[in-house]
This record gives sequence, C-alpha cells and structure tokens, in this order.
Amino acid sequence: MALMVIVAAVLGIITSVKGQSCSAPFIPVGGKCLHLEASVQGSSFTWQEARDYCKALGGSLNADLATFPTCDQFTQFARYLELNVPVNSTVWVGAHTAFSVNMWEWVTLESLATGVPFWYYGETYDKGYECAASDNRYYHRLVAADCNEMMAFACTYTPSEVTEVQEAKAARKVDCPNDGIAIGEFCYIFNDATEDFNNAEEKCIQDHGIYGGELYYPSSCDEFANVAHHLETSEDTKKYWVGAVDISGYQEWFWVNGVGVPGGPPYWASGQPSHNDEDAPRVHCGAMSNGQRFYLNDDSCSDQYHFICKLQLP
Repeated sequence: MALMVIVAAVLGIITSVKGQSCSAPFIPVGGKCLHLEASVQGSSFTWQEARDYCKALGGSLNADLATFPTCDQFTQFARYLELNVPVNSTVWVGAHTAFSVNMWEWVTLESLATGVPFWYYGETYDKGYECAASDNRYYHRLVAADCNEMMAFACTYTPSEVTEVQEAKAARKVDCPNDGIAIGEFCYIFNDATEDFNNAEEKCIQDHGIYGGELYYPSSCDEFANVAHHLETSEDTKKYWVGAVDISGYQEWFWVNGVGVPGGPPYWASGQPSHNDEDAPRVHCGAMSNGQRFYLNDDSCSDQYHFICKLQLP
C-alpha cells in the first residue's frame, strides 16, 4: 500500500516537458528516458519491488527497470551514474537470469552476454544470484546480486518519437589475407610471436602494410566487444598488446590512429589504468588478457607480449 501511495504522488507530477522527449521525472539518457531512484522516502527496494515501482511510475509509458542493451547505451548510462550516485552504491537494473543458471537477459527480452562490455570482469556468477545491479566500484558495470537485497534502482522507458530503424545491411563476405581471422567486418592477425610494444606496432605496419595493417584498436565499443568475445570463446590465454598509448605519462590515452581512449567503460578493466605519474619504468601501453576478461589494462611498454594486428580492407 505504501508503495502505491508513493507512486501515485509521483505520478501526479508527470507531465510532458516542453522541448524534451521525456516526461518528468524521467530525463533523456542513452536514447532512453531514465529515472534514477536513489531512495524512496529513505527506503530501498528488492529487485521485484523496484520493478513494480518503475511500472507504476511510468503508467502508460511502459516503463520498467532500466535496460541499456547496446554497448553505446550502457556506456552513457554508466557515465550518468558516475555523476549521480553516491560512492560504494549499487543500483538495480532490468536484467535477470532466464531459463537456466547464468543465462542472462534484459527485461525487454534482449539477450545479455557475460563479460565485455557490460559485466565486471571479476564477476563469477557462482553464488546462485539471479538479478543484476550496476556497481560503482567497477565503473558501474553489472554484478550478479541476490534479488531480495535492498538497494536503489533505475527506471527507463523508450520515448515514443524514437523508432527503431532496421537497416538491411548486405552481408559482406570478408576474405582475410595472411592467415587473418574475420571477426565482424574486419580481419585480425593474432600473433604467436612476442615483442615489446614498439616492435609490435612496427611489425603490424611492416608485415601487413599492404592491407593497412596497424596494431589493433577498436573503431567502436561493439568492435571491442566482438574481439574480446572471440578471444574468450576460443579460450585464448595469451596476453596481447593493443594500440593504446598514454602519450604523455599523465593519463592521456590515445589509440594509435590518434583518437582518444576514454577512461572507464567500455574499454578499461576496473581500476585501470593503474600507473602513477612517478612510476618507473612508465606503465603507459595498453594490453588485453583473459585475467581481466580482455578489458584493457596498462603495462610496461618494454614487456614482451603477443600482439594483434588489424587489417583495413576495402
């Protein structure tokens, strides 16, 4: 009863706000309309109670616990939480197990893969927990949690003016040269040899320059997730140099194509990059390994690792 009274009071202020695509108290975040409920009269809810609250709050708007099923959407959601939730807080989101242990999906029925880019790399999913929460200790990535735990939550709905355009992309057959492996729309060379970072970068250019070869960098977070999932599903245990460099030693990270590498999600493992300005030798080159589920970490550029070359095909 108390829940419905609170929701009814909030519903009384839901009106369309001129110039915005969302109705108060929802705001636009990541292509969705988001309401972050840090507390309700000092209370927090179980996962199901939070879901019931979101549905009642949204009324005819089809609101539910928050779902951000694409890499870009989830990254924007995580960055919003970074600015708006207290330290050491967790927030219920609209994801749970379905049909069997560790088979996750959003409440909007999209599948939710484990690992990159949504989950904390150290999540083991082995406690029988069936609901997901965003944890700010891990760059607001997801952790599995007991559905009866009490915590804050986030609600979302999709604004009516947002329509999903299904673009019929012609399937492009990718023929990879030089023993390359096709993943998505690109070809990659996963080198068995080991080199330091600078030599790895040079070898990608020298050995594969005719195909625009460079030390691997992702052009999107979806590409990053595709490569990470390939390495994980192939049970690859190697550590790989990738094309990320701190150019000044003061946490100014760039991909080798000159585009900046943002901190936090979707690329970095929790607590990474970890080096301090006074570290010697400088730890300012990027690597991926299965120890962190192929999220990025920083390392000493003189270390010898395997490396990934990315080929640019027409």
